[in-house]
Amino acid sequence: MLEQKGGVIVNVSSVSTRGLMRVPYGAAKGGVNAMTVNMAYEYASHNIRVNATAPGGTEAPPRLTPRNAKEQTEQEKTWYQGLIDQTTENSFMHRYGTLDEQAEPILFLASDAASYITGTVIPVAGGDLG
Repeated sequence: MLEQKGGVIVNVSSVSTRGLMRVPYGAAKGGVNAMTVNMAYEYASHNIRVNATAPGGTEAPPRLTPRNAKEQTEQEKTWYQGLIDQTTENSFMHRYGTLDEQAEPILFLASDAASYITGTVIPVAGGDLG
């Protein structure tokens, strides 16, 4: 991008930078947010825009590779349900988003229609800000 004198980077973060059982995940995604703003500032003079989306809960098909091959314990199921409940309760729309609803803002930020937007993290979470 430096050689071609321009470009666009769209990072994908998360609104889940705070909440129940999210310390490592929240720290990592908070780092993506900080990196986005810092990179935007650093590369704006090179005509490189850097933004991010911060998805909330999203309906998606099952993972091709499960996170854990073992069956969840009852306690793990309870914890996971707590995360689902927190996600839908925090969203003004009280639902999960769709994959299309997550993809469209990414495509917008990558397009020329967003040519004057850089250093921004856009929540895509039905009103949930984390």
